[in-house]
Amino acid sequence: MKKDAAFSGLEAAIVLIAFVVVAAVFSYVMLGAGFFATQKAQEVTYSGMKQTTSNLVLDGYIYGNTEPITQLTFYVKVPEGGEPIALGSVTYLYAVGNGAANVMTNPKGASAFLQPGERTSIELTVTPTAAGDKFTLEIKPPIGSPSLIVRTLSSGYAGGVIY
Repeated sequence: MKKDAAFSGLEAAIVLIAFVVVAAVFSYVMLGAGFFATQKAQEVTYSGMKQTTSNLVLDGYIYGNTEPITQLTFYVKVPEGGEPIALGSVTYLYAVGNGAANVMTNPKGASAFLQPGERTSIELTVTPTAAGDKFTLEIKPPIGSPSLIVRTLSSGYAGGVIY
C-alpha cells in the first residue's frame, strides 16, 4: 500500500497557514478601504455643510430709482449659523428680459466680511429698465448656492419699492 498521494500533518498545517495569511491580508485591505471611504464621506459632508451655510440672501425689498431704473438698492444678509462671506468676492448678474446678463462685482468698493446675522446695503448701477420690463438679478457668493430674484416692473412704476 502506497501513501504518496495522502497529505501529511505538516502539509495540512502549511495549507492552513497560507489560508490564514491570505485572509489576514484581505481583511487588512478591506479595513483600509473602509477607513478611506469613511474619511472621504466625512470630507464630503463637511464640504456640503459649508456650502449650504454660505448663502447670501435678500433681506427686504428691492428699491429702484425713477423710471427707467438705472440703479437698484437692496439689503443682503448671511443667515444665522452661516459662514462669513467676503463681499468683494460676490458676483451680481443682472439681465433685462431675455437679454445678456451684465456681470457686476464689488459694488461701492465693499471689501469687508459679512458675518452671520448681519446685513448690508448693496447699490448696483444696472442696464436701464423701463416700466413693464422683466428683470433677473442673481447673487452669487464665492461658495454656496446663488440667490435668484426675478421681478417685473408694473406698468405704472415711477420709482421706489419693486414688488
